[in-house]
Amino acid sequence: MKKMIISALLIFGVIGANMAYLTYFSTPSRADEHYESMKALMKATKEGEDWKIRTKDETNATVIVAPHGGGIEPGTTEIAEDIADKSQSGFYTFEGLRRANNSELHVTSVNYDEPKAQKMVGQSQRTVTVHRTSRDEADVYIGGRDTKLKQIITEKLLDNGFKVKQGTGSIAGEGVNNITNMNQRQAGVQLEISSKTIQRFFKNGDSSRMARVQTTNWSQTMQDFTSGVADALNA
Repeated sequence: MKKMIISALLIFGVIGANMAYLTYFSTPSRADEHYESMKALMKATKEGEDWKIRTKDETNATVIVAPHGGGIEPGTTEIAEDIADKSQSGFYTFEGLRRANNSELHVTSVNYDEPKAQKMVGQSQRTVTVHRTSRDEADVYIGGRDTKLKQIITEKLLDNGFKVKQGTGSIAGEGVNNITNMNQRQAGVQLEISSKTIQRFFKNGDSSRMARVQTTNWSQTMQDFTSGVADALNA
């Protein structure tokens, strides 16, 4: 009987260790991922037709990233770029250009092996990635491994009237192989903004491509959000 109990404890210990390992090194992939990696995506698609990459200040110690920009997660490119401009940070975005099916260009953050993104993030000390989520119990879910910066950003966004929750599960952003955390400190911040909140970032709730690129269509709500994150980075 004693041997059976010891064996059971050992089995549960191994299971627990494996679960901790998976939490540390990965986050669940989306079931509908069309490409297993960015390299596979780029090999099968055409730059300038399906997607494009834009960057600014590639050697900046702070980098703001929209890995699923353009039509993939609409609004994230504009949000990330405005944060970068206001905080004088580096900027990277991978933008979906298709008229339809941009969601096929979504590659989960733990498989994000696009060389320029890896280089920019890899040389940086601070990284903030901007994403869009269907969760709607908060305006933004904050994840990643940079505990100190997460706290400062949370405080600034709360001060500006936004509801902030900790990212959990697939949007926790805590894996060390998540592009968010692949900087010099292996610790970044992942912002998952609710789709409902992003709609409020654009006047009349219009986040279409034509509306997004016009800064005159950006609402005060968006300005309050991007200023909050920028203020945290400048603190």
